[in-house]
Amino acid sequence: MSFFQKLKEFFYWEVFNRLKGNNQDVVCAVIVSQDKILAQTAQKNTVINTNDTQYVVPGGKVEPGETLNAAVHREIKEETNLNIDIIKKLGSIRNNKYKLHWFVCAPTDLSLLKVVEPLKQKELKWVNLNDYSINWTPKNQEALMKYKNKIAAIQQSIKE
Repeated sequence: MSFFQKLKEFFYWEVFNRLKGNNQDVVCAVIVSQDKILAQTAQKNTVINTNDTQYVVPGGKVEPGETLNAAVHREIKEETNLNIDIIKKLGSIRNNKYKLHWFVCAPTDLSLLKVVEPLKQKELKWVNLNDYSINWTPKNQEALMKYKNKIAAIQQSIKE
């Protein structure tokens, strides 16, 4: 991508869309424990228009004035009851009006894990990143495949 294309993209996403209110920051946390990552059932909405159970990694919208790191900690506590350490930011992916910021995190105490919002999510489960039977939402699937090698390397370094 040329410098001018990058500049055009920056102004489109970071200036124009923010002024229109169409560039909401969202944090997504790949919570790792040994060789597994945490998946939760996706909340049913108009975007996820299927009767099949789909999964996402925990996360949510960044509140006005909130840092990305603070949003990761808040969202994970709200959705899973876990306290986490942020290991690394993987990157960002744009999705229509959202800018998804992907992080790898590790829980500090697994005994705290529980479904906090049963009306939004029915299940939390540990899955292997290489388990292709998990029905991820399309954007989660895309990001997990994009960052798969980085996540695997972090999992390996935690085990050592």
